[in-house]
Amino acid sequence: MTREMDIPEEELLLPWYVSGRLEPEQQARVEQALRHSPELRQAFEEERRLQAAVAAAPLPLPEEIDPDALLAVAAAREAPRSMPLWMKPALAAAVVVAIVEGVALAWLTPASVYRTASGPAQKIAIESTRYAVQFIEDASVAQIREALSEAEAGIIRGPLPDGAYVLEAAQGERALDRLKRSGVTRTIARTD
Repeated sequence: MTREMDIPEEELLLPWYVSGRLEPEQQARVEQALRHSPELRQAFEEERRLQAAVAAAPLPLPEEIDPDALLAVAAAREAPRSMPLWMKPALAAAVVVAIVEGVALAWLTPASVYRTASGPAQKIAIESTRYAVQFIEDASVAQIREALSEAEAGIIRGPLPDGAYVLEAAQGERALDRLKRSGVTRTIARTD
């Protein structure tokens, strides 16, 4: 299911509502939804700010736009060698619109959105132990999943021809004890 299917129709109509381009019955429906939905009011405010930022962004006058200069980068990559003359101004206008939208989004997006909660990535060497485990025949998937979670182990291969699974656990002997106490294992052997 796509995200758009989960969005209420009134929220999808907000850009046209803010710009005053809705039919009267659609406008009434959006206004009624705005009265009852705090989430929709927040989306409305975001849309209003975005449209105001785009409107306030300085746009170059058409005579200041050099289509050849804007297309130089695109032509160097994958643009066809023989571009129709009418396409140059259209492509230049599209590039200008994309730049204005990028500036507006950067201006409206708080910088803290892109920070990770864990800080910079660090490489940590973790020693792990591997075990060959056969589970009892009547163990449910839920029971096996719980035992693996408790032992902080994961299945990395299997089932093997003898019905065993190869597990990897960072806690070594402690994981082995937890697996034995779980009651879902028939045999456990350390592998190297």
